[in-house]
Amino acid sequence: MLGYISSTRKKSCYSCVKSKRRCDLGYPFCKRCFVKGIDCQYPGSSPRESSKSGSVVIRQTTTDFAEPPAATTSSSSDALISIDTIANDANLDPLLFLPDASSGSSSSPESFDELSGLDDWGWEIPKVMPYPQPHLTRMLMPEYEVPSYLNEAQVTFIIHGMCSFVPAMAYAGSTAFLHKNLYQDYEPQAYQDCVAICALYLTKTVRNRHILANSINAKIAGMITESASWTLPQHLAAVQALTIYQIIRLYDLELNLQEHAAKHNRLLELWSATLWKRAFTEEQSFSSTYTSWIFHESLRRTIMMSVFLRCGWSCLTKGGLADQVPVLARLPLTKDLEAWKCEQEDWSVRSLSFMSEEESLITYGDMSGRWSAAENKVEELDAFGRLLLAACRGKDDPRLLA
Repeated sequence: MLGYISSTRKKSCYSCVKSKRRCDLGYPFCKRCFVKGIDCQYPGSSPRESSKSGSVVIRQTTTDFAEPPAATTSSSSDALISIDTIANDANLDPLLFLPDASSGSSSSPESFDELSGLDDWGWEIPKVMPYPQPHLTRMLMPEYEVPSYLNEAQVTFIIHGMCSFVPAMAYAGSTAFLHKNLYQDYEPQAYQDCVAICALYLTKTVRNRHILANSINAKIAGMITESASWTLPQHLAAVQALTIYQIIRLYDLELNLQEHAAKHNRLLELWSATLWKRAFTEEQSFSSTYTSWIFHESLRRTIMMSVFLRCGWSCLTKGGLADQVPVLARLPLTKDLEAWKCEQEDWSVRSLSFMSEEESLITYGDMSGRWSAAENKVEELDAFGRLLLAACRGKDDPRLLA
């Protein structure tokens, strides 16, 4: 997934040396620094030092890069968009990578006024960002996962999987990225509104479609207005709600809201990126390690599903092209998927209760790379795990799509 320091300069990064931990020499981030969200610097990594000590080996890897399938999935547009399939720095979605710790920013932006003032959410990145831009070295990855083409069966499976979040939200108030105990003590307004909208959606008829559409638009407008004063839990609930609203509007062709919803993908991207940064810079207090894990794992999965959603829309409208693979491959989640079902009384006996966050996490790219059709049993996967693996390993193992 990432590049590695050349054999002529095998020196651990400064952070691992300081912490006396083993460094895997990943470049531009070692895995430990990436998971912990800290800056990763190597001896000789600056332009001045590099000229003296050698260069970094560039080694490209691909996941499942192939020609686009002859038969593509149905699209909301008659003409599929033609794009350059070569990965570039725009595909890396730099908004999801934390700014350099040396940039002088020690806290997240306190206002989203820049966002609420825009009438039309275009695809261009604003010239003035509400938080510092990442360093160029963090955007020009020497080794990367390239966008992949998914076949029709994969696209259909992941779209249906995401659409299942809507009834789950209406009936249970939780999804695969929103833990059932996340808002046990406090329910943000965005969360309550989302549950109500999902319940309304399940009663959708020809006569109340416009009510549903207007209600969703009003809820999004309200979140934009209130975004300047969000706490971190409120920010998380807003991203979760917008993800659900986008699923409804993008994937239900009967509502005819795709054009307007596609523009809000940019809004979802900005909110998700800022949420990711705030998670590293704002301390939260929790009553137990269990509640702490619930919050942080829900946040990690929410970020992943917000990117996954946009990737699914790309597949649907660009002939199966999964353009967010470079971002998804680097996002972390807990290795033990079964922990999501664990109750508090059973938490103390699980290994997660005494493992460090670094030890308990795995990137999506590593998770998919370790999947073996011969060694792993599909029936042992929950719906969330199957959704993730079907997207990247469905061609290799058709059982994931059954």
